[in-house]
Amino acid sequence: MTSYMEHRDLANETIEAPRAQEITDNVHRVLDRVRAAEESAGREPGSVRLLAATKTRDVGEIMAAIDAGIRIIGENRPQEIAAKADGLRRLCAERGFALGRDDDEGVEGEGSNGEGGNADSTHIPFHLIGQLQTNKIGKVLPVVDTIESVDSLAIAERIARRAVARGIEVGVLLEVNESGEESKSGCNPKNAIDIATRIGIMGGLRLEGLMTIGAHVDDEYAIRKGFERLRHTREQILDSKAPGTEHCAELSMGMTGDMEYAIAEGSTIVRVGTGLFGEREFI
Repeated sequence: MTSYMEHRDLANETIEAPRAQEITDNVHRVLDRVRAAEESAGREPGSVRLLAATKTRDVGEIMAAIDAGIRIIGENRPQEIAAKADGLRRLCAERGFALGRDDDEGVEGEGSNGEGGNADSTHIPFHLIGQLQTNKIGKVLPVVDTIESVDSLAIAERIARRAVARGIEVGVLLEVNESGEESKSGCNPKNAIDIATRIGIMGGLRLEGLMTIGAHVDDEYAIRKGFERLRHTREQILDSKAPGTEHCAELSMGMTGDMEYAIAEGSTIVRVGTGLFGEREFI
């Protein structure tokens, strides 16, 4: 178990009014940033979805963000999904929302588009945005709609086998390491098109797009160049018209510090945690 989970009750559903108001104000502020960036880039309003990155945040904090207008959430770790899924689903249902995948089996081992985007306003997609170990695949498939962190054929094949066995289809984004930084995950950009086209024909998977983490540098040109390359890679994949690539439209790129650059370069999903919830107490 991740160490901070021993110190935080991530299933906690209560939240004090000042903290809820802080999150509400942050959500509105970031949504305004998204709208302004769309306008500045000449993008259609609502063409970029704001994903709340909820690592280390408890159910009460996440629900405050949803109440403020968040309509897509992303978790980094399967253990957190298992801890929060039941509470989030129940509280979302009370508000008329369906969260994530509709799977009556619940999370293995645990029992049983609104303002933030252009998806069905009654459905809040649940994404896995962190790395997935093969022994945790069964924990996330009953819950998440999309796995954004598929960075190799090996993990894609393992997810596909489990999805086929369950009789479901899972959305995936191919993660590409456009920055070239060794500390970052993602496949080599030179291999991205080949991997994407091979994922496209796997049973149980739906190739929905590409994901990257921006370069960790104080250089707008370098950061935007990585985002631009990912956009070009997506265009090449779509232009190939290879079987199973016709839905490869998403570009998940941009976070709190570089979301404007990402939106200017074509991002369709920005993943924001700190900007919504503040600095994390735990890593």
